[in-house]
Amino acid sequence: MSDSGPATPATRLQSTKFGDDLAPVTWPDEFPGTWEGCPREPLLQVLSRGIDRFGGQQVLLFDDGAAFTAHELREHAERFAGHLSTLLATGDRVVLALSNRAEYVIAFLAVLANRCVVVSVPPDIGTHDAQYAVDNAGCVLAVTEDSSDAVMRGLVGTVASLRTVIKVRDPEPSGFDHLLQGVTPLRLVDVQASLDDLVDIGYTSGTTGLPKALGGRHDETLRYMDVHLRRRRATTESMRMLMPLQLHYGDPLTYLFAAMCSGDSLVLMRKFSASRFWDVARASGATDILSIGAVPNLLLGRPEGPTDRDHKIRHATALAIPPDRHAELERRFGFPWSESYGSSESGPAISMPAHVAAEFVGSGALGIPLPDVEARLVDLDGHVVEGPGSGELELSGEIVFEGYLGNPAATAEVLHDGWLRTGDLMHRDARGVYYFEGRRKEVIRRSGINIAPAEVEAVLRRHPAVLDTAVVPVDDPVMGEEIKAYVELVPGATFDPARLSDFCAQRLTRQKIPRYIEHRVEPFPRTASQRIPKKELMVNGRHTTDAAWDRLGGQTHAR
Repeated sequence: MSDSGPATPATRLQSTKFGDDLAPVTWPDEFPGTWEGCPREPLLQVLSRGIDRFGGQQVLLFDDGAAFTAHELREHAERFAGHLSTLLATGDRVVLALSNRAEYVIAFLAVLANRCVVVSVPPDIGTHDAQYAVDNAGCVLAVTEDSSDAVMRGLVGTVASLRTVIKVRDPEPSGFDHLLQGVTPLRLVDVQASLDDLVDIGYTSGTTGLPKALGGRHDETLRYMDVHLRRRRATTESMRMLMPLQLHYGDPLTYLFAAMCSGDSLVLMRKFSASRFWDVARASGATDILSIGAVPNLLLGRPEGPTDRDHKIRHATALAIPPDRHAELERRFGFPWSESYGSSESGPAISMPAHVAAEFVGSGALGIPLPDVEARLVDLDGHVVEGPGSGELELSGEIVFEGYLGNPAATAEVLHDGWLRTGDLMHRDARGVYYFEGRRKEVIRRSGINIAPAEVEAVLRRHPAVLDTAVVPVDDPVMGEEIKAYVELVPGATFDPARLSDFCAQRLTRQKIPRYIEHRVEPFPRTASQRIPKKELMVNGRHTTDAAWDRLGGQTHAR
């Protein structure tokens, strides 16, 4: 990466090779080019100009009524940065183990003001995972709260690099004020950063092996901001985005930074709750939603009522909208929902243009590559798929991922010849629109047939008794692998696995019907993105059938 200022807008890479009967879906000609939404300059310089212009407006709001302006956040960040300057050297790594509160943003900006690197972890992180991240990243300082303080303090003396732990206090946003007597603030605008500086490090939660470290430089954060601000030009109305996510997940923070530069605002819940979601939307005056994972299903799982449309929401963007419930989402809540696709490695990559979104409701369509992203499908033999077809999605173009930190072998598995292997299996139709089919590493191999868990999960979620489900492989001496489904039921529903099996049989080919179905009595564990971490459902490192109903045997196994 170079520090050469805004790049020339990229050539539009959207392909037009797909069929003659229907015109390919493309982005409007007026869609802004790369870096027309956000200048390609060091992050704190960009934010400082935005805060100077819009800083008096509330930019960060919480579901309990707390609200903060960008001026307030910057003032607290500059003071805390002054304190950190006595503890840190350029390039040091600082782990943030904080929940949704203003001090997360304050600490993040303060670390960057010292040209240091943020390592974000969930505040409820366990000792094993915390030790791995802190040791792997070489963190010298930890910022904690009640839920994470004991874990991080327990690592001092165990992890050689970790020297200092700072615990945030109440009241918000003054959680660091007890440290700041006589401190000289470090002004964000004066920081002489380089675009090549690392900004943050996150850890993947992949299906195999130890977590991999993803290092994001200024370009990565700026890229998220740029895509949002370019799409944002389609409306002149102010935007108040409600995100049911934690700040450490990443998307809320990059949106917040974009809002600081546009006069928009972000609404966060301290902790996601489907039962309170629409109350928060109404009270906050939110106009838009960005959701990930199981949120749409969880919202639909609530009893329908007359207040479902009593809000100001105009639009929702979601990753993994359940196709069979897409129309229900729009009918019930009264606004359009559209898909988007990206990953920690790729950043924003595929999205549904607004002018055609209504045509694809219920189809499972993700959209088309952004104008500065090129996409292709590669089959199991490594051949590029031309025209309509299926294969593993690979991405190129304005993709800023350079590799996993300190892990060249893992990097070589996903980067080759200028292309990023995503590990996601996709279908592309005759109009160039992409559809998610499953994860390559999650495919269940049953009697020589590849089965995507996502396809079975989508069917089970259509059953009115099912709140959510997780489909996994279990070892089988005859079939190689069999299909097991964990199901969490809506409140008051009765577990009837035979009916669930019949429901699947009416909608899936015989090979895809789960053999085992287990009633999940406790709510599924959730990641920060509301996905189900399937590893946590294992017993002694494997998925068992001891407590599952067996379609062939017709009974639930005893524990």
